[in-house]
Amino acid sequence: MELSKDKISLLNGHENFTDNGNPIGLSVYDFWRFQYSNLWDMQEYIAEFLVAKALGLEAPQNCNGWTLWDMEYKNIKIEIKSTAYYHSWRTDGKVSNRRSFGITKAYSKYKDSTSEYKRQNDLYIFCLNTGNTKEESNPLHLENWQFYVVPTKVIDEKCKDNKTISLGMVQKLTNSLSGVTYTNLKKEIDSVIYNSQLH
Repeated sequence: MELSKDKISLLNGHENFTDNGNPIGLSVYDFWRFQYSNLWDMQEYIAEFLVAKALGLEAPQNCNGWTLWDMEYKNIKIEIKSTAYYHSWRTDGKVSNRRSFGITKAYSKYKDSTSEYKRQNDLYIFCLNTGNTKEESNPLHLENWQFYVVPTKVIDEKCKDNKTISLGMVQKLTNSLSGVTYTNLKKEIDSVIYNSQLH
């Protein structure tokens, strides 16, 4: 499935719920606060947001629905994967240091087993929130994030048909235990694209 080329209309939060055309005192902002205030359960989307903004993109193309990759930059198809040590749904307070990311292959056409079965993107960006507690893992604090940039052809070579990749393997492939910071993310992405000849 290709990314939709339709322009995404971003809301500003002031749009009103109406009844027969009459505002009822509820806005999109009220809905966002009600449903999406637990940012710890939204880290997948926050990771996508951070990468898009680092690259100067208004919004990822996957806002229009399910797609085979998340966003395009310099004609490179990028897939964003995220994980964290702390999860707000864990009530026992335990934190698992074994982290992994999904790298499953997909068919190029939805529900069509005759289409091409492969990883459809050119580049993976793996995003890790490193905090072990709620306070330490606030996703709004960019110092809590590490980013790892890996060409898909490297994933194909090293991981074959694996559906996941461990954080340890990602660190090995990037030769880095701490990835790059948000400040250096765009520079790293540009460098990987150039040095890996992804164009």
